[in-house]
Amino acid sequence: EDKNDSNSGVQALNGFAFQRNAVIYLILENYDILLGDRFFVCIEHHDDFLFVHTDSKSKIYKVDSYQAKKATNSWSTNQKLATILAKMTLVAKGIRDDPMPKADGYNHNLIFLTNKKINLKCGAKNEPKYSSIVKEDNVFVLFSGLHEKIRENIESKLASLSFDEEEIDNISFRYVDVANTDKSQRQQLVGMISNLFADTVSDPAAALDLLLTIFQDIETVYNQGENLSFLDVSKRIYSDEIFKAFDVICSKAKAYKFWRDNAAKLSEALEVPVRKSRDYVEKLSNCFDYFKDLSQVEFVKIYRFVAENDHVDDLYYTDIECVKNLNELYLKEKSSQLDSVTVAFAIVAAYVETRDVK
Repeated sequence: EDKNDSNSGVQALNGFAFQRNAVIYLILENYDILLGDRFFVCIEHHDDFLFVHTDSKSKIYKVDSYQAKKATNSWSTNQKLATILAKMTLVAKGIRDDPMPKADGYNHNLIFLTNKKINLKCGAKNEPKYSSIVKEDNVFVLFSGLHEKIRENIESKLASLSFDEEEIDNISFRYVDVANTDKSQRQQLVGMISNLFADTVSDPAAALDLLLTIFQDIETVYNQGENLSFLDVSKRIYSDEIFKAFDVICSKAKAYKFWRDNAAKLSEALEVPVRKSRDYVEKLSNCFDYFKDLSQVEFVKIYRFVAENDHVDDLYYTDIECVKNLNELYLKEKSSQLDSVTVAFAIVAAYVETRDVK
């Protein structure tokens, strides 16, 4: 029985879940490095997934191409692994020849990523044995950094396959410490979000749900024949979209804390009854969602009003006074189809997102 899972056939949905979860894992793991970088992610495009980094002129300067395989037992230096590596080198040709413009100094990396150990070994009978195991304490290994004998062993298995010899040194091996099921992987991602954002995210599970929604649109978009191109925007998830989601996650958490810490004063200042004040999580959460939806004209109008009227910050001594004044100004100057309580919560949400509220 072959215990290494593939992404094809009946495994397609499970394969996509692992790829998607691996993408989120890598983003969370490298959050500080990626923050501010310009890139987009493609899934099931050329390879299982790719991080495509672009410069200020939208030219590609680096592609990290991942072949991602979930497995139930360790990988060995055998023909199965060689077949995957051979495919990766051929994928590189498609990436190289892709019509999207490349920047000077462009380069790409071909990364075999899995959630089980990769035993890279060599040694015939009566010869010295060498090994490099990609695992928890050695999560990233370059092919070019392997012992010469291990490289020769892998190359000997590639010899019977169709592969691009020039691409071999672009290969690397990556271990990710995640479980096998989608449910368990999500639980681990929730833990990573909790650790990364500490006190700034009050509901890590809800934060992950928001991130997952970003991937929904491309989950059922599959390649049409051989017509692949990075210019196909239907397969892209942009970095600014990903980081905007994190901004919303953090803004929601800040707004909840702001309301909790000042519930009595805010309720009185904004004339929000106690019963409705208790529903602050749902009401504030809805506001942040509506701010991003241009069809929600009333909420977008409130957001812009709060952002533009930052002069109140120079007139009052507390955030509560600023929020109260903004609420009064809005109700006085603007007509709204929303009830006064909804306007009040929207004012608070917009204030938190547009100011450095602690």
